[in-house]
Amino acid sequence: MFRHYLKMAWRNLTRDRAYTALNVFVLVIGMASFLLIGLYIKDELSFDRFHENGDRVFRVWTELSADGPGERSASMSFPVARALKEQYPEYVEESVRFFNMQAPFITLGKDSLRNNESNVYFTDPSVFKIFTFEFIKGEAETALADSTCIVLTRELAIKYFGTIDVLGESMFAESGMPLTVSAVIEDVPSSTHIPINALISMRALNRLFSSSLTESNWVWNPCWTYVLLKDGSCAQDLEAELPVFIERNYPDLMRNRVKAHLMPLQDIHLNSHLQYEIKANSYVENVRLFSIVGFFILVVACINYTNLATSRATRMTREVGVSKVLGASRKELILRFLGESIILSVISIFVSLVLVELSLPLFNELTNKSLISASMFEPITIFMILALAIGVGVVAGMYPAWILSATSPTVILRNSRKGSGGARVRKALVFVQFCVALGLIMGTTVVNRQFDFLQNQDIGFNEEGLLITPVKWEAAKYYPSMREKMMADPSILGMTRMNEVVGLKHNMHEYNHSKLDSNDYTYFASLIVDEHFVSTIGLDIVAGRDLTKEDDHLKGVLVNETLVEQMNWGTPENALGKPFSTPEGEERVVGVIKDFHFVSLSEEIQPFALDVVKGPAEVFFTRYFCFRVARGQEERAEALIAAAWEEYQPRTPLDAFYLEDAMDQAYESQNTLRILMLVFSLVAVAIACLGLFALSAFTAEQKTRELSIRKIIGANDRQLFKVVAIDFIRMALWGILITAPITYAVLYQWLNSFAYHVELNWLNFITISLFGGSLALFAVVFQAWKASKLDPIAALRYE
Repeated sequence: MFRHYLKMAWRNLTRDRAYTALNVFVLVIGMASFLLIGLYIKDELSFDRFHENGDRVFRVWTELSADGPGERSASMSFPVARALKEQYPEYVEESVRFFNMQAPFITLGKDSLRNNESNVYFTDPSVFKIFTFEFIKGEAETALADSTCIVLTRELAIKYFGTIDVLGESMFAESGMPLTVSAVIEDVPSSTHIPINALISMRALNRLFSSSLTESNWVWNPCWTYVLLKDGSCAQDLEAELPVFIERNYPDLMRNRVKAHLMPLQDIHLNSHLQYEIKANSYVENVRLFSIVGFFILVVACINYTNLATSRATRMTREVGVSKVLGASRKELILRFLGESIILSVISIFVSLVLVELSLPLFNELTNKSLISASMFEPITIFMILALAIGVGVVAGMYPAWILSATSPTVILRNSRKGSGGARVRKALVFVQFCVALGLIMGTTVVNRQFDFLQNQDIGFNEEGLLITPVKWEAAKYYPSMREKMMADPSILGMTRMNEVVGLKHNMHEYNHSKLDSNDYTYFASLIVDEHFVSTIGLDIVAGRDLTKEDDHLKGVLVNETLVEQMNWGTPENALGKPFSTPEGEERVVGVIKDFHFVSLSEEIQPFALDVVKGPAEVFFTRYFCFRVARGQEERAEALIAAAWEEYQPRTPLDAFYLEDAMDQAYESQNTLRILMLVFSLVAVAIACLGLFALSAFTAEQKTRELSIRKIIGANDRQLFKVVAIDFIRMALWGILITAPITYAVLYQWLNSFAYHVELNWLNFITISLFGGSLALFAVVFQAWKASKLDPIAALRYE
C-alpha cells in the first residue's frame, strides 16, 4: 500500500512539471542556504574540540585593576605555569606556556633559505600531554626534550626540506640560534585559536634572556598559559584558590591589583576578546545571528511550499472527492499527500547538496574559512540531513494534506473550486514571510551602515601611506643610520619606531603621578616611540610641544586629552609640567595630543601616553619601523626600504605591510557578518517575493468569477486592481507596523554593544518599509493587470 501511495505521489509530481520545478527550486535555495549556514556554524562550534583532553584544559588570564583603565590580558608571566602545577598538585595535572617573542613572526632558516614564519612558539615539553597532535615522525616524549629541539608541521617540513623525513636535520632561528628537527606533526586543523607551524623548546630562551626574566619575573606577562586539570569539575575550586596564589607569589606592587581567572579551552574562540589574544577570535553573537537567519530562510521556504501546495490543492479537490466516494480513508489521503511532499523534499535536499558543493569555494572566500563538503557526509551529519529532508516534507506538506483529507466529498463535488479552504492560513503564512523578509532588509541595512561607519570613521590620523616593517633587535641597533639614509630620499616623508602597531595594538605601562604615593603605580595604555612619531603618524598637539631628541625617560612624555580629563587636570595647558614618572625615573608631561584611536573602533578611547626610552631599553622596545610613504611613489619607497634592509639586516627577510590593509583585516569578522547577512537576506527576500507572486496568482484565479461579473457591470481597471490587491496592501501595512518596532528594538540592543555606532533613524525605517511595501505591491501588479485583461464571457462560460 505504501508503495502505491509513493507511485501516486510521483505521478502527480511528474504530471504537473511546472509546479514541481517551482517547488524544488524554492526548497533547494532554502535548504542550500540552511546547509551553508550550518557548515559555518558547525565549524565555529568545533574550535579546539579535536584535543582529546579539551574538556579539562583551561587558559589562565589576568585582570589588572588600577586608577587608569586597567588591563584584561590573555597572557601571563613566565613563572605562573610551573608555580600552579607545583603549588596545586591536587588540581593541576600539567601546565604549559606559549611564547612568540611578542613578534608577528620568528625567522627560521636552513642553509641560505630564510623565511619569516608566523605561528611559531617557544613552548614546554608538556604541550604534547595537554594538547593533541598527530606525530608523523619522532616521539612526543622526546620532541622538546633538548634546548635545540624544533617540531615542524608537515607543511613546514616540506617547505624547507622537500620531505617529511627530516629527523636530525639542522635549522636555525632568529639570528643564528641552532636548532635540530626532533619531530614532524600533521598540520594542525584550522579550527583552533592557536594556529601552529612550528614549536621550539622553551629552554632555548636561556640563550636569549637571563633566567631572572623567565623564571622569577612576575610582572612581565608575555606567555599564554594553559593548565590540564585532573578533573574538569575542579576548575571552580582552583579558581577560588587563585587569590591566595597571587598573594603568595606576586610582588607587593601588584598583589592588590591582579585577579586571575580560568577560561575553558573550548570557549575561547567565541567568547574571549581579551587584550593580547593569540589571534582575533569570533563572536558567539554572530553564530546566534546566523542560526536565526538560517532558520528563517528554511521557514520561509517551507511556507512557500505550503502555500503553493494548498493553492494547487484546489485544483485537485474533484480528484480527492471521487477518491473519498470510492472509499479512500482520511489516513490514506494524508499518507498520499505527505508522500508527495516528502519525495519533493528529498529530491530538493540532494539537489541542494550539489548546489552547496558548487558554491562552497565562493562561500569560503567570503568567510575566509576552509570548509569542505566532506564534513556533511559524516554519519551523524547524514542522519541529520535526511531528518531535515523528511522533517521539511512533513512540516510543509502536513497542512495541505490535512485540509484536503478533512473536506467533505459532498462539498467538494458540489463546488470543487472552493472545497479546500485555507485562505486565511495561506494569507497568514505569506504575512509571516513578508515580516521576516522586511526584518532582514532592515537588519542588513543597519549592519552595513554600522560597519561602513567603523571603517570610514576618522581615527585621528591618516593611516594611508604608512608602511610598517616588523624588526628584530639587531635591526633596531641600526635605526639612526638607517633613518638618516631613508629620509634623504623624497619618497620617504617620515620614519619612526614603536613597540606596537599604532591603530591596532598597544601595551600597558606603569606610571606614577601626583595623586599616588612615590612607590605606587597605575597602568595606562601607551606606546614606546621616538621623537619622530607624532610627525610621521600625523597626530595633533593641542598643548605644549612634541618630544625632542633631548627627551629621554627622565624628561618628556606626551598624554592624550582623555588622560588629562580622567586626571582632573582641567585644560590641556594645565597638564603641562605635571610629574608623570615610571619605575625607571622621573618624567614630566611636555605636551598633550588630540585624542585618536590607537586601537580599533570597537573600544572606547582610553587614557593614553607616548613615551620614549634611551639606552639598552631603546633597542628592546623597538619592534616596528614605520615609514610615511609619498603618494604615488610607493614602488620607489618599497625598493629603497628593501635595499636598506638587505644592507642593515641581511639575516632577516623583509616583511612589510601597509597599516591601511592591516586595519581592514582587523574588521574581517565584521565584513564577513555584513556580506553573509546581505547574501542570505536577499535569498529570503527572493523566496518571500516568489511566495507573494504565487499567492497573488492564486487569488486572481479564485476571483475569476467575481472579476468577470464586475467587469460586465462596468468596473474599470483601477477597481479590478483594488479587488485583487487590497488584501496584499493591508498585509504590507500590518507587516510594517509590526516588524519595524520589533526590528528597531533588536538593532538598538545590538548597536549598543559597540563603543561607537550609528544612530537609528526612523526615517530610514520608513524608507525601507516603503521599499518592502513596493516589493509586495510589485508581486501583485502583474496578476492584477492580467485580471483586468480577462475575457469575462469566456470566464463565466467556464464557471
